[in-house]
Amino acid sequence: MRDSLVLTVIGPDRPGLVEALADRIAAAGGNWEASHMARLGGQFAGILRVGLDAARTDELVASLRALDDRGLQVVARPGAGAPAPTGARVQ
Repeated sequence: MRDSLVLTVIGPDRPGLVEALADRIAAAGGNWEASHMARLGGQFAGILRVGLDAARTDELVASLRALDDRGLQVVARPGAGAPAPTGARVQ
């Protein structure tokens, strides 16, 4: 079964943060589905949606929490199902 997670991340902006996130998501077999990121006042902030096998959700969350040592705070919340296809009517 697939899970969807919505992640929020914030921390001091520095090279390699997005790569570190992407590496951990890929290592857990996840798929980076959508994101919005910004740099404000020297801080990196982002929100992203990840799809992955439900059996590996805890593994991914633990891996992302290890980024605390880089000053990056990550919060994971369950996401809703897959978004409607482009052009599809949403009711």
